[in-house]
Amino acid sequence: MRILSFKLDAAIPIVAYCSSSILMTLLNKAVMSSFKFHPAFLMLSVQSLTCTLLLTACSYGGFISHRPLNREDVRKWLPVSAFMAVMLYTSGKALQYLQVPLFTIFKNATIILTAYGERLWYNGRVTPLMLLSFILMVSSSIVGGWNDLSFSLVGYAWMAINCISSASFVLRMRGVMKSMGFKDFDTVYYNNILTTPVFLILSLVVEDWSSLISYYSLEENAEEYYSFVQALLLSGVASFAISYTSSWCLRVTNSTTYSMVGALNKLPVSIIAMVYFSDPVTLGGIIAISIGFSSGLVYTYAKTLQQREALTSSPLPLLSSSSWVQRPAAGR
Repeated sequence: MRILSFKLDAAIPIVAYCSSSILMTLLNKAVMSSFKFHPAFLMLSVQSLTCTLLLTACSYGGFISHRPLNREDVRKWLPVSAFMAVMLYTSGKALQYLQVPLFTIFKNATIILTAYGERLWYNGRVTPLMLLSFILMVSSSIVGGWNDLSFSLVGYAWMAINCISSASFVLRMRGVMKSMGFKDFDTVYYNNILTTPVFLILSLVVEDWSSLISYYSLEENAEEYYSFVQALLLSGVASFAISYTSSWCLRVTNSTTYSMVGALNKLPVSIIAMVYFSDPVTLGGIIAISIGFSSGLVYTYAKTLQQREALTSSPLPLLSSSSWVQRPAAGR
């Protein structure tokens, strides 16, 4: 019964995170490759600002609550926000140069980094079956890279930085969330309010605003302008969803499972991208996606066995069943 309860507690945030992650990846790909300009910092500042405004509006309306800003919490949380900023920026840059299927395949490296980071810092355990899933991940990445018809060294460099920063973000956030007692909306609020001014300043300094304004001021580009604005606003809403569901998912699972859930999105994301973005379809690419998806299934089975072993080997309670501590609900 306890195993079933654990699975139900984890299933809802996992499904929510999967859905928002798929939407976010596709919207980022649209913004970074479907228009003439690719202002990554502008996109990120809109996403962070939208999250902050939505959270503030819901808080004032009494629907949710979050921890107010204070100097000590900001100091402790700042490294998490820094890793998130690097992760989001490099994700957008990698999507600018790589096809979505390749992006999702190479994202698997994050899972391996996270798993061994958990083993190093949080006494996590890597079982033989989990190791097999990691070998399958590496194999899918090799096949995917070998069959990349539009090889981009710059894209692979951004991808490598993204994997390292993603693993660092997940591991650091897990530790800080526990030490500071952060709830899900606290995490969303601090992550976004701290990164909004950084992204906005970088956009104004680095990106070519004069060319962007001149281009979209022309009447013949009005239709593209409206599509561009809509894509930015939708990505902002999607970023709010993924900010909340990622912290929720990380709280009820662990860092490695969280990363694996993101990787399991590769199949629907890759299929949609092949259709919507006209990404090239090759036999090698299909094989790589299939191997990568299989690795996710193997890992999921390995974690199920691990959880079952942990729950069945734990001592029985001395009190009645009503004394079991329930998991806190998402949010507040």
